[in-house]
Amino acid sequence: MVPRKLPSDLEEEILFRVPPLSLHCYRSVCKEWNTLFNNKRFVHKNLACGPQEFMLRTHSHIYSISIDLNDDPTIKVRDRFELPGNRYHLEGTYDGNFFMYDFHKGGSVVSNPLLRQTKWIPADEIICSMSMGYDGSRPEKSYSIIGDNSYNTDHLAGKVTRRFAVFEFATNAWKITNHTSFLKESHSELIVSDSNRVSLNGNLYWTAYNYNETACTHTRGLAIYKGDRFSALEQCTITREIEIWVTTNKIGNGDDGDNVVWIKFMTVSIPNFPLVRHNMSSSYFVDNNIYGKSFVMCYLNVKPKQAWIYIVRGDVCKKIKVDEVLCEFLSYVYVPSLITIS
Repeated sequence: MVPRKLPSDLEEEILFRVPPLSLHCYRSVCKEWNTLFNNKRFVHKNLACGPQEFMLRTHSHIYSISIDLNDDPTIKVRDRFELPGNRYHLEGTYDGNFFMYDFHKGGSVVSNPLLRQTKWIPADEIICSMSMGYDGSRPEKSYSIIGDNSYNTDHLAGKVTRRFAVFEFATNAWKITNHTSFLKESHSELIVSDSNRVSLNGNLYWTAYNYNETACTHTRGLAIYKGDRFSALEQCTITREIEIWVTTNKIGNGDDGDNVVWIKFMTVSIPNFPLVRHNMSSSYFVDNNIYGKSFVMCYLNVKPKQAWIYIVRGDVCKKIKVDEVLCEFLSYVYVPSLITIS
């Protein structure tokens, strides 16, 4: 047996910083590494440091696009899955797994493209606006799917009743609950953008704002920063200028608005820059490495239809064409992961 040259804690510290795609290939190096890569604490720590990618769903394929943010940024496109027609709708990505609804079978699919693992979730009813999450207060993650499957308004009683469906992975069953509120409460001036939904620490977050004159002249976005923080984007639809803000510390499960501090990350002032939150084909993330602060966006050019990656650093913008995607698509930010959902 070859003697260990590094202390085990130092070896683990090095390995959890290695991108998951490489770690997956190293699983067979030795028994100790294989055991480590199955350790939940290690894989979640590795996820927080993983490089962000874009996951694109076209009418027939799912592609992942990795970005090398070096001095001269490049991209690499991987064809992850071939899909049979338009039967699947990409609902989002969570902990390195992506989540789709199958209109043909009336159920959902959760898949980890790195590990090539797929879990089928049956649906007893038509469920809309589905998302994934888990209870972050427990030591063991218990994943759930949350969906809204009906909406009923009783104008005489002045009440609104919504039925929510929750699928618990631990029990492999759906649970239906009703939530009743008053019409007066449901018609607030607060506008919530469902397209800006992100998952962090098992919780779901949306951008929301009060309706005023800026609501028509600005678009907003929300993304994950450094694996455990937020980045928020606001773009003027007239000047196309973008301001990006990030939270200074990691977001905990018990944090409320009073405990979160935002600082300005960068400003993008490029004439005729695309509208970042124009449709579900656009998504973004920000990064800060030895080459400087970067703003990275996936965008659908309409005429002709073409996927592009924009990388902005300072006042320099590099556009990279995605030759494999010449059609409409849905885009989400994705982080490869060794996490399995059973």
